[in-house]
Amino acid sequence: MTKIIGLVRHFKVNKEFPLRQFVTVSELIAWLEEYDIADIHDGTTDLRGFNWEKCFASDLPRAIKTARSIYDGEITVMPELRELTPPSFNTNIRIPFIGWGVLFKIAPLLSRRYRRMIREVEARINRALDVILSSEEEHILVVSHWALMLYMRKQLVKRGFKGPRMRQVENGKLHVFQAITVQSPYPIKNKQTHNQLD
Repeated sequence: MTKIIGLVRHFKVNKEFPLRQFVTVSELIAWLEEYDIADIHDGTTDLRGFNWEKCFASDLPRAIKTARSIYDGEITVMPELRELTPPSFNTNIRIPFIGWGVLFKIAPLLSRRYRRMIREVEARINRALDVILSSEEEHILVVSHWALMLYMRKQLVKRGFKGPRMRQVENGKLHVFQAITVQSPYPIKNKQTHNQLD
C-alpha cells in the first residue's frame, strides 16, 4: 500500500493584511489574535480525483471550516497542526507590517530561543506525522497553515515522500506527497524449480 498525503492550506481569511501600515509588536500580536478567530471566504479545492479516506486538521477555526468544506467524512482535529507562533521582539518601534514577516523569516539566525522553538515545532510535526502515517487509510488529507506546511514538507521528504517544493502555498490548493517505494539495488534472480527443463 502506497501512502499519499494531501496538504491543503486553509481558505483565505476574511481579514485583510495591513500591508501599508506601520505597526508595533503589540499591534501585530493583536492583529494576529483577531486573524485567528476571523471567518473564512468561501473557496474550492481541486482534490485531483483522489479518493481521500481520512482528514486531519489544525484546531484553529479557519482550518476546521476549510476541512469541513472540502471533506464530507469525519475530521480528526490535532493541535499539533497549528500554525507557528511568531517570535517576540522586545521593542516598541513601528515598521511596515511586511517587515515583521521578513524578521520572522530570519529570526532563527538571530535568536537561540527561536531556534529552540523551531526544534519544538519540528518535534510536534513529527508527533503528528507518526499518528497520521499510522492510519490504515491510504489517501489522507491534512488541512493546516502556511509556515507549518513548509516544515511538514521537510519532514515528509525525510520520511521518504516525494512532492512539490511549495514555494507558493496558496489558500485552498492541494499539494500531493507520495511515499517512494525503495527498490533493492540487487537484481532478483529467478529461482529454478524442479520441473524446469535444461
